[in-house]
Amino acid sequence: MKNENLTVRNYIIYVIFVLFSFSIMVLDYFSNQEISSTISKRMNFLIPSNINFSDYIEFFDNDLFQTRNSLINENIRLKNEVLELRQLKIENDLLKDELDSNKNLIESVDSTNYFYIKTTPFIKNNESKFLVSGGYDQNFMKDDIVVNDEGFVIGFVDKIFQNHSEIIFLTDSDFSMPGLDRFGNEYLVQNNGSEILVYTTLVRELSSNIDFIFTDTRFDQPSRFPIVSLTDAKITTDDNKISSTLEINNTTFSFTDLYIVKINDLP
Repeated sequence: MKNENLTVRNYIIYVIFVLFSFSIMVLDYFSNQEISSTISKRMNFLIPSNINFSDYIEFFDNDLFQTRNSLINENIRLKNEVLELRQLKIENDLLKDELDSNKNLIESVDSTNYFYIKTTPFIKNNESKFLVSGGYDQNFMKDDIVVNDEGFVIGFVDKIFQNHSEIIFLTDSDFSMPGLDRFGNEYLVQNNGSEILVYTTLVRELSSNIDFIFTDTRFDQPSRFPIVSLTDAKITTDDNKISSTLEINNTTFSFTDLYIVKINDLP
């Protein structure tokens, strides 16, 4: 019963609304559209006619999404910068270790006992050996060591002429030089044509904790110049012998700044 009354009431309201709308239309017609004009003016007041809705649509389409893309790009940039900073930190730590190692090398050489003559390779002879400037005119002697700007031995003087000399470099297949480690063990550093061999000829203390092989005065050489580094190399200790091998590609060096090491005879 209640639902029937509600249905009847809705029907009556609908009929009244239709009749009211029809009456408004009739009145507007006979009043020369005064009613519709008034309503139109009031609507213009409530909703200004100069609003351009396309501007709002453009705002949401462009500015909003442009801001979102900018945030995404900025986030990607920051992530890349973090990765670069991590890589730089790793490289910085490696450089610090290398700097400390080179500092120890520099401190181990008494530079007051030696002086250095700068020279430059200029040609290869028929035996594929490099010739460098300087010879008897610079007081070069056979087996004078040749070092680079880092202080590493990269060769030695083999043949001497008036104003040039022939050098055997570490990368030459006939390179051979004796050396010592920090324990006093004696070594021979040789190039066999495919790799650098490092092995003991006399062991005083068996250890695999070898960092550098140095020159020494007992071999008629200036003392404590590093020949090779075994810090990252695999070292074998078998039958009271110490040995290791190095790839020739890892012993490359620049030919721009070479120095012949001479003993300082001044008091």
